[in-house]
Amino acid sequence: MVTLGAVFQMPLLEENSRNLVIHNGQRFALQKIADTTEDEEDSIKTSDSEQAVEESGHGNAEKIETLRQRFPTMVKDDDMEEIDHPGQMYANIGKSGPIEKLKVPKFWADSPEVNDAYGEGGVRGFLGNHGQHLMTLSEAKSVGSLWNDGKAKRETIYISVASYRDPECMPTIESILARAKYPKRIRVAVIDQRDAKHDDEFCGPPKSCDGEDSTSAYCRYKDQVDIFHVEARLSIGPVFARHLAHRMYRGEYYAMQVDSHIRFTQDWDDDLIWQWKSARNEMTVLTTYLSDIIDSIDPVTHQSKHPGRPIMCKSGYEGQGKLKHLRHGQQPEGLAGIKGQPTLEPFWAAGFSFARAHFVIQIPYDQYLPMVFQGEEISMGLRGFTYGYDYYAAERSVCFHMYAIKENKEKRKRVKLFWENSNLYRGAELEAMKRLNGIIGMGEKGEVYDHTDESKYGLGRVRSTKKFFETFGIHTDTQTIEDGLCTFVGKPMMQEIGGHLRSDTMGINYDEITYRFVDPKKKKIEGMTGLNYLIL
Repeated sequence: MVTLGAVFQMPLLEENSRNLVIHNGQRFALQKIADTTEDEEDSIKTSDSEQAVEESGHGNAEKIETLRQRFPTMVKDDDMEEIDHPGQMYANIGKSGPIEKLKVPKFWADSPEVNDAYGEGGVRGFLGNHGQHLMTLSEAKSVGSLWNDGKAKRETIYISVASYRDPECMPTIESILARAKYPKRIRVAVIDQRDAKHDDEFCGPPKSCDGEDSTSAYCRYKDQVDIFHVEARLSIGPVFARHLAHRMYRGEYYAMQVDSHIRFTQDWDDDLIWQWKSARNEMTVLTTYLSDIIDSIDPVTHQSKHPGRPIMCKSGYEGQGKLKHLRHGQQPEGLAGIKGQPTLEPFWAAGFSFARAHFVIQIPYDQYLPMVFQGEEISMGLRGFTYGYDYYAAERSVCFHMYAIKENKEKRKRVKLFWENSNLYRGAELEAMKRLNGIIGMGEKGEVYDHTDESKYGLGRVRSTKKFFETFGIHTDTQTIEDGLCTFVGKPMMQEIGGHLRSDTMGINYDEITYRFVDPKKKKIEGMTGLNYLIL
C-alpha cells in the first residue's frame, strides 16, 4: 500500500498551481477546477443514478433525476408537521406541565416524492441503509440538484444560517450572495430566532428593494432565501436551531453551515468547491473554527488578506458530573503546510462546515438536545465519523467570523444569547447531555437516557467510536485525553492516515489503521529508561 509519505519530500505546490493535487502519492491534474462548473466534473450523468439503483436494488433512476433537476425548492406552508417542544418535554419530566406543539418543516428525506424516487427505506435507506454500511460512490452521486445556467449544469449549494437576535444576520446573507461567483446556484435557509415585539427583522431583506437598495444582492436573489421564524422565548440553543435548519434542506448538491455573523471573500463558492474536490474524497467535510474578520478581507477587491488558516486538533474534557463533556478549545492557526489539497484533522466544527449534502441527510442534527451548547461538536463529529466521513481543514479561508474582540467587542457583547431562556427550561440541559453522551458512548456507565428516534439521530456502523477514541488518544473510562495532538495533526496525520483513502474515493478505511496517538512527552519520558530512577 502507498502512503502519502512521498508528498512531503516534494516541493510544496504553489498557489498558482491549483490544478495539481496529490492522492496516494501520485500527482493528478484537475483541469480548470478553479472554474469547476465549466468542466465535466460538474455535469453529473444520469448513468450514476441508474448504477446506484442497480447497486442498491431499489429506487427509480428516472424519478431520482427528476428530483435532481429541481432548484431552488423552497419550504412551503403545506410542507410542515407538528412536534412537541423538546425543551418543555425535558424540563417537564416527572411533572404535569403543558407541552407546546411546534409547527416545523418536514425533512426532505421523509417526503413522499423522495421516498417514491429512492424506493423502500427512502433516501436514508438508499444511502447505506441508515449507516449500517458505507454507501457506494454511485449511490452518493445520486443525491444533489443541479442548476442549469445555459452553459453548464452547476452543482447547487445549500447554506444554513442559525441566528439568535443577531443584527449581523442580514449582512451575512448579503455577503453570501454578493461575493459568490454563481449566486443563482445558492439557496440560503435561515432560522431567525427573535422577539417580534422588540427586535428588528434582522434576517429579512432590505426594506427598500425597489428603491435605494435595489442593487443589493439580497434584493436581487431574495427568492433564494428561505426564512423560518422562531419566537425567541421558544429558542433552546444552537443544536435545535440547526436541527430546524437541516429540516429545511431540499435536495441541493452541497450543504454548508455557518454562523449569522460571517463575511465572505470574492468567488468563495468556486474556491470552496475546488478545495473540496482537491481532496479526491467523496466523504470530505471541510470544517474549522473560523479566523476573526478584522483586517482579513480587502474592502475593495474582497480578496482574503489573511494567509493563515485554523486547523482542528485541540480538545479536552470540561464540566462536572453528568454535564462533563469533550469540548474543542481555541485552535492553532498558521500557513497550510500542505499545498494543493486540504489537510486531515480529527474534529468537526459547527461554525463552518462544507460537504456533499448526503452528510446532512445521513447525520441530521438531533431533535432532542435542548439547551445544549458545548458538546454539540463532538456529538456531530463522532456521528459523522461512524458513517464514514472525514474532516479536513481547507488550505485557504473563504470566510471570516465576527468575534466579540477589539473594535467589534462592544456591539457583539450587546447581542442577546439563548441563555436568557434558561429559567424557562430548567433541567432540560441535564437530560439532553445525558442523551448526547449516552448516544456517543461518552456518558457514565449505566446512565439512563432518552432513546427516542436514536436510529435517526444515532451512530453509524461504518466505523466505531472505539476506533476514533483509540486513534486520537481519548480515554472515555478516565475522561482524559493524550495531550499534544496538534503535533500529530497536519503532515504526520496525512502520512499516517491519508494514504488509506479507499481507491473508489469513499473515505478513509480505518480498518487498515493501527496507529494510536500518545502524548509525545510521555514517549520521551518512557524512552529515558535509564533516567527514570533519577527522576523519581
